Amino acid sequence: MGWTGRTWFWRATGGFAVLWLVGCLAVVWLLFGARLAALTGIAGPSGTFVVAGCFEGLEETDTHCRGTYTPSSASSSADATAARPMLLRSASGDLRPGTRRDVRRVGDAVFEPSPLAAAEYVTFAGWTAVTLVLPGHWLLTSASRGRLLNGENYVFVWLASLLGAIALGILTLPAAWLLATL
Repeated sequence: MGWTGRTWFWRATGGFAVLWLVGCLAVVWLLFGARLAALTGIAGPSGTFVVAGCFEGLEETDTHCRGTYTPSSASSSADATAARPMLLRSASGDLRPGTRRDVRRVGDAVFEPSPLAAAEYVTFAGWTAVTLVLPGHWLLTSASRGRLLNGENYVFVWLASLLGAIALGILTLPAAWLLATL
């Protein structure tokens, strides 16, 4: 039995569920995609960061450093104009002033390729995706059946998926390490 016997309410619910799922994927990509690519070292303009000073983030336990970012594409004569102040987020420890690091730029911040931070971002991206996608999946399944489904099984799927996100973060650690070292 297709959508012909369904009411407009269930069609609208199905359409909303599809929009919800697409929106969830967009939010997860916007929150984690570019930073994850920079942390693995596969994307983002590369360059050199010279530390001026480090501090602990207010909302996070990560160490951030202020300093100067110079793109790799800058020629030696244009270094003075190409270098600009930037923030190194999630630094690998409290770095001394004058320390040089190879980094990838994302927006107004630079990131040091780090396998542990990349695995952590994969885990957080998985948690966020699962938490946002499951209600949309429940709505879509309910709309396709034309009745509101009992959602108690989704709680167990959600918990199992959270554990799966942790496992995915651990499994991506070797690949992130390999990409960060290249």
